[in-house]
Amino acid sequence: MAKKHGKAYQKNMDYKSLSKAVGLIPLQSDTSYVRSILGEPIDMGFDFRYLIDSVGSNGCPIGAVFHLDDNGKVDQKWIDEICE
Repeated sequence: MAKKHGKAYQKNMDYKSLSKAVGLIPLQSDTSYVRSILGEPIDMGFDFRYLIDSVGSNGCPIGAVFHLDDNGKVDQKWIDEICE
């Protein structure tokens, strides 16, 4: 099911598909699994980011963040405005 929503996100870059895919990707997933679902991320080294084509009320891009632990596994994930 995550693969279906991931493909829809890659095609449409929409919040609904990204949100559903994020919800279905389990914690402790490795980076290759996340890439197989959502495609190539913005790789910050310590997290993966996937953006949609919208900004939030603070003027920041909206997207999903997958924080990676020291072993390269997802230990946190969320979808929201990314203001830094």
